[in-house]
Amino acid sequence: MSKDVVVILPGGKVDHISVADDLKKVSYRNDQRSFLDMPIETYVLDGKEFLIAKFSELVTTRETEQAIRQFY
Repeated sequence: MSKDVVVILPGGKVDHISVADDLKKVSYRNDQRSFLDMPIETYVLDGKEFLIAKFSELVTTRETEQAIRQFY
């Protein structure tokens, strides 16, 4: 089985990926060929739960919600 995750990357980039159910983090290669390891977290928006992975804890609530709304 898999689960869908909204990934928030540096530079305002957003991606939507499917990963194995048992994964707890997302490893993502950025433009400079370095890896970002981001934990998968649950985010509640409009009473629904979504899975997200953020490159930084400094990502704002507004940025997180805009990213989710791009795909749902």
